[in-house]
Amino acid sequence: MNKWIYALKRISYNVFFLLISILLIVACGSEEELPVIVTEVVSIEGQEQVVTRIIREEITVEPIPDVVSRDEGSFVTLDISFILSDPPNIDPQTSDSDEGITLIENLFVGLTRYNHVQNRVEPMLAKSWEVSGNGRQWTFHLRDDIYWVKPTEERLNGFVQVKPIAPVVADDVVYAIQRACAKGTNTPDAVTLFIIEGCEQAYSLADPTGTDLSRIEIRAIDDVTVQFTLTKPASQFLTITSLWMMRPVPRFLVEEFKDEWTLPENLLTSGPFLPISARYSLQRNPIWPISRSEGKNVDFVNILYLTDPTNAVQLWDAKNLDVINLPDLPDNELRARLIEKADLVPEQTLFYFSYNFESGVFREPAVRRAFSAAIDREVLVQELYDGEALEMRHLVPPGVVGAMPVGEVGMGYDPDYARLQLQSSGFGSCRLMPQIRLLVTTSDQSLRQAEIIRDMWIDELGCTEEQIVIDQAQFGTLLANTRKDAGPNRPDMWELGWASYYPDAHNWFGDLLHCVDSENRQNRDCSEADNLIRQASFETDDAERLKLYQQIESLFFSREGSVPLIPLYVSGNYVVVQGWVKYVPASFGGEQFDTYEIDAVLKKLQQSR
Repeated sequence: MNKWIYALKRISYNVFFLLISILLIVACGSEEELPVIVTEVVSIEGQEQVVTRIIREEITVEPIPDVVSRDEGSFVTLDISFILSDPPNIDPQTSDSDEGITLIENLFVGLTRYNHVQNRVEPMLAKSWEVSGNGRQWTFHLRDDIYWVKPTEERLNGFVQVKPIAPVVADDVVYAIQRACAKGTNTPDAVTLFIIEGCEQAYSLADPTGTDLSRIEIRAIDDVTVQFTLTKPASQFLTITSLWMMRPVPRFLVEEFKDEWTLPENLLTSGPFLPISARYSLQRNPIWPISRSEGKNVDFVNILYLTDPTNAVQLWDAKNLDVINLPDLPDNELRARLIEKADLVPEQTLFYFSYNFESGVFREPAVRRAFSAAIDREVLVQELYDGEALEMRHLVPPGVVGAMPVGEVGMGYDPDYARLQLQSSGFGSCRLMPQIRLLVTTSDQSLRQAEIIRDMWIDELGCTEEQIVIDQAQFGTLLANTRKDAGPNRPDMWELGWASYYPDAHNWFGDLLHCVDSENRQNRDCSEADNLIRQASFETDDAERLKLYQQIESLFFSREGSVPLIPLYVSGNYVVVQGWVKYVPASFGGEQFDTYEIDAVLKKLQQSR
């Protein structure tokens, strides 16, 4: 209830007290201080009204010792840039830009957080959780020492101090889910939350009432306990809780300021950093209670807004920026020089060729294996993207819960094996096969990719150019003609891509490939792999899930696998990092600045040269 203080802050009034009642109750031999109840006559838009409000003691939280003991000159700053003219949207339920999601990651605490080093979900606001026997009810137990805070004018050793307004409580989690499940909020990918009982029903309503939203099965049992009921058992739900759209938001603030709640003068934050400027330069939260890993030491994040990405390159080259994404550059020599220093960060978007299991060509697993093994993905990536992608031979990309190390599972380029597989098939030779219709989109890149792969099949399998017919169609037409029920319009093979909605292997196997739970565009029969996918969705032990997903990858993509599709590559970006910075980039979601390590001495030395 102490949230009411802030909610009443903007009412202008001439106050005189009618009554101040202070209640003290002594129970069980111990004293407990209860709230002060204050009744006031206030003037609201010229009308006098009686308002009763509850006032609690002002919250006092001591800054972390590291802030108190250090002098201003010892603080560590991370210098980055956003290629934007204005600050991004930082509302957790409506933001969809990379920059906005990165700010949300650092400004708002989540129930959990994705660990990009270990590829697992770790506690954050939720310190522990348990799952019911039927796998549908998840209960999270929350910390009581994370607060909604606002910067003050006070500084301590160069650090902006904060005022804790209210603790982050279970109702803030409930309100975030209710917002995301209301269609009017326009939450990107809100469908991900349809796993929560009642969310899809609320989303189907044009203007849901408070009663409608209360039917969503999320309950604040008390301030530090929140409970979800799901539509079905889903071990992947733990990964979903790390998404930005599930970040708690303060009901009292959003309901007061509506769409303006994230304006700097109104904003309250709850994460490991807080904004200290209108353009969201950040400072470490001085009352953040969760300890950092050893060596992680960023105190300030200075964000420079640029409209031309080439300016970021120049500033990095001048040692004024610590990290940049490498853009296309007119100077090929400069780009080549920077690529030598860059790291390729794969995104979670896989491009693949999919088979039609009803096709007279690709019914046999041996034929599907042959056409997959005949593709040299390394050459393909170099030809198409100049190396700015990561070749894949299994389904789930890096940075996903349940992903295998690249190259550990799956069938790569092996032309001898490809020819042997084709010889063992009912066709015996590619030249004895009927015409193959490959459907791709109308983009020049899609056509070029198809032609490169067709030439590989010609070279390695002895096919003829006339046998492999490449058709192009608008993306919507491609989707329509590759549905299971598309009839004679279905091609023998087609190109598509799949991107993570959430970084969990279930989003790949369950939502893309399962014979029943996905669209199953291949129209393949159910198999042992599908049973294991279902089993993995029940399994909450991380190690056991990993074993199951390894088996599933092998059943689909090993040299003896059924090969429902041909994984080609995941797109990527080059990131150029100064030598004094150590961190693991995020391949999904926002960057986590409290996981960065900067050698401040080396940075200062290099910048002085």
